[in-house]
Amino acid sequence: MDNSDDVVQAAPKRPNFSDEYRRAIVEMTMQPGASVSRIAREHGLNDNMVFKWRQRFKREFATKTSVPAPVPGITGSTPLLPVSVIDAPSSPAKERSATTAGCCEVEIEVGKRRVRIRGVSLEFAERFLRDCLK
Repeated sequence: MDNSDDVVQAAPKRPNFSDEYRRAIVEMTMQPGASVSRIAREHGLNDNMVFKWRQRFKREFATKTSVPAPVPGITGSTPLLPVSVIDAPSSPAKERSATTAGCCEVEIEVGKRRVRIRGVSLEFAERFLRDCLK
């Protein structure tokens, strides 16, 4: 019996995605409220593969830079710096110097936290308070 008409097909090759494509998918998954599983399904990808891309992206980014990471997916963003808010006792001498210089002082207290801004114009203080109360 002659089997020369049988066609031999190779196993399908694994896709080879470009680094730009992988980075774009990873940046989509880094957006607030994004679901890795949903994004993977929408692009016909395996969830686990996308999670591995994310891990690799984070690891590579951490080795390339020692400054805080910018927000992924937002171009031109500035790295954020850590900020500590502490309670400091007020000194009567400092309060007197602020009032005698004709400057305004704004102080907001929420729970145990206090934010005080000294030496600003009355116009700036009013605008600041309006923005805070929005």
